[in-house]
Amino acid sequence: MKKQRLISGLLSFLTAAAVLTGTAPAAYALGPAEVSITVDGESAHALQGARRVGTNIEMSLTSDEMWAANGNWMEQTFAASGLSMMRWGYDAWAFNWETEEPLSPSRYWGGLNTHDAAGTFGLREFIAFCKKHQIIPFVMIPLESLDTFGGEATLEQIKALTSSMAQYIAEQGIETCYFDMGNEVWNHGADGIANAEFLGGLYPEFQQIVKNANPNYKLVLQRAPENILWNRWNDTLVKASQGAFDAYDDHRYSFYGWDKYFDYDGDDLLVPGKRIEGKEAILGECDIGWTPIQDNWAAGHVRDHGGGMALLNALLNMIDREEYAHIVTWPSHWPSKASNTNDGDQAFGWFNLDTWYLTKGTERFTGPILAHRIINQNVLENRLTATSSAPSVRVFSYQNADATDLRVIVINKWDPTALTVHVPAQYHAVDAMVMKGDDVWDTTPEYVSHLAGSVPVANGVLQDNIPGECVVVYHFSSDPSVTAPPAPQAILPAEGAAGSTAQAFSWQAVPGATNYHLVVSPNPDLSAPVIDTYTGPSTAYQPSGDLETATAYYWAVMAVNQAGESAGAAVHTFVTPGAGQAKTLVLNEDSPYIGRSGGWNLQQSQGSYMGNDMSSEQAGAYAEFTFTGTQAKLYGITGNWCGLAQVQVDQSAPVQIDTYSAQPQDQALLYDTGELPYGQHTVLLRVLGSKNEASSGCWIEFDKAEVLDSASNAPAVDVAVWNDDDARLNLFSIWTHQAMDGCYHNDDLSSNTWKAHVEFQFDGTNAVICGLKAPWCGTADISVDGTTVATVDTYAPQEELQAVWYDTGELPAGTHTVRITVNAAQNDASSGKWIELDKIVWR
Repeated sequence: MKKQRLISGLLSFLTAAAVLTGTAPAAYALGPAEVSITVDGESAHALQGARRVGTNIEMSLTSDEMWAANGNWMEQTFAASGLSMMRWGYDAWAFNWETEEPLSPSRYWGGLNTHDAAGTFGLREFIAFCKKHQIIPFVMIPLESLDTFGGEATLEQIKALTSSMAQYIAEQGIETCYFDMGNEVWNHGADGIANAEFLGGLYPEFQQIVKNANPNYKLVLQRAPENILWNRWNDTLVKASQGAFDAYDDHRYSFYGWDKYFDYDGDDLLVPGKRIEGKEAILGECDIGWTPIQDNWAAGHVRDHGGGMALLNALLNMIDREEYAHIVTWPSHWPSKASNTNDGDQAFGWFNLDTWYLTKGTERFTGPILAHRIINQNVLENRLTATSSAPSVRVFSYQNADATDLRVIVINKWDPTALTVHVPAQYHAVDAMVMKGDDVWDTTPEYVSHLAGSVPVANGVLQDNIPGECVVVYHFSSDPSVTAPPAPQAILPAEGAAGSTAQAFSWQAVPGATNYHLVVSPNPDLSAPVIDTYTGPSTAYQPSGDLETATAYYWAVMAVNQAGESAGAAVHTFVTPGAGQAKTLVLNEDSPYIGRSGGWNLQQSQGSYMGNDMSSEQAGAYAEFTFTGTQAKLYGITGNWCGLAQVQVDQSAPVQIDTYSAQPQDQALLYDTGELPYGQHTVLLRVLGSKNEASSGCWIEFDKAEVLDSASNAPAVDVAVWNDDDARLNLFSIWTHQAMDGCYHNDDLSSNTWKAHVEFQFDGTNAVICGLKAPWCGTADISVDGTTVATVDTYAPQEELQAVWYDTGELPAGTHTVRITVNAAQNDASSGKWIELDKIVWR
């Protein structure tokens, strides 16, 4: 019934549209009940053009506040989509990147972020984002600001800004960058043939400017739309440029909706331009209008499920044509009623700026976001011919070079359908994802598992039932693995982090995995999950809807293949912020940021945070952590077997706590530091090995720590200090743990045995090794990730306590292994060969 009403409403609307436009709407029929799809395995053709797509970012509509809001929700959305290229534009045509002020204020459109607003998202932030996520930057030279074109800047100013911009980008280590010669310059006073000749004459010098920064950088010629009016302008521009450009940029738009997209003969919504031989082609802007009335700009654009389907179809057609090396959609977001009251309701694209500007909310239009994701994760090296028995069911197929991985993308325009998929016989397993919504107008469609993990395929034939108005992506595999893969390592969100209601999830890829199973729940045992989905081969996922505010979530991800699902996956946690509520950063007791001595038992504990805690009755056993903020709280188990401990904050006097209680209590508050001055603080919990008379034991059971920050509401734990007796230091051969006044915790670890070593791993970017320097000390080798990087001499004529032996400097983010090896050697001045390790500080 829903479909019948929807079609009836559409026919009424399209009939009215036909009166306005003078064209008749397409005649619609319900979709077929059964459809057959065939993939020709012998037709593999290596793709030469774009396999992934990018997007534009409208810099003047993005403030630093918006970019950093809700756990960097905008950055997470972009990053989770696997973008290949991002174009920095929208007001860059009138922008001085150095001062972040407009060259031509009259041409700065802005929005609510006025041209003099502090913290506008500028080139520096843009390049940092591209570098972090390995995205190719595509930047705009501000030619529209030239006085020749009616602007307020001289040619020398534009040249100087182009040179400094290119040099800055090169200094950031960017090896590949494209420079667009303006943005639709013909719209800004450059529409005459004389101006085309003048503009073309600038290319040789500007090409040299960008290549002086890096010979790999490319200058891009931007063409006007191809029609009778502009073809002569384009020909003049290309001729005048004398070939001094490396690529050319087309902009393509289609302002058609249902009557175009759902007519099988009208699926080519974006038509490529004429080739320029010998030059790389870029589609720098493309968009699908979601209205049946051509050129009705304010009526709406791609922002919903149906728009996402149309955009996906158009982009896949463009990729199959191999006309463009890069395809970049527009917009990523757009001025809304709140930011641009003169242009009607223009809230479309990736993000709803009305929600941000009016309420500081973070709402995504996930139709176009999911279109990007489907393409960027599933278009492989080779295209295969795929045919469908029904015009309302579109099909695209891609395969890897080894013919072990096949993706079949099915776009179903109409009703639920019984589908038969024929694929090459070597594929014997399949999993699938589906993009679907309540209807085509749904702005938060989901992209979730369609099949429960991996299912067998017999003789290359899959029988399936698919929903109406959806996109199904099948992932066929010929991997003969017979053992389940190991569990992946989590990346985002970080353990105990202050997360986002627009939270993205990511993890490391696992060899042999064909699918990943993500579960997110408000409960430690992952019961009643709010997300329970398979993500296909992707190692990143962002849900379409927002999570609850001020809520602790637990999540785990399992790798999957034909043999089953990985066991023993760790459960992680994060907390979403709440309006007006303090953010809380939670550290589980086994967090690497919590230093701990030996003597602790790591154990399961059903009622504890994350289902585990650590216990000790050994006098002197300790746990400690360093945080930046204003308050910390320690939690654990209290019970009739529990004893006494001390808590010390920084250098203050220790406070004794009693963890005895007649009735056991899980996650009990053991100690609260209260409000502290904002800054870095260290909290130490030490077991006393004693008890009160009522207790039957001296056990201390530590569960978790919470960190708060009332000053900036940004608590941080980003540095770890491990003492020489930390349980995570692996010792080889003969080492002695001994008292040493003045050392960290008044002890150190000593050896003079040849080849004795201490090894540790940390997940971060820097480690500093500290120890004793003294008249009796010798030399040691330091290796990082298996490579010897230094030989340190720990001799000193006078004792130097907690001296820095070696600083790794900045390392790539990730897991690193460091080893300290005793050489059993000394310099001539030393009386001995001892190595006395004190502590490790890493971040």
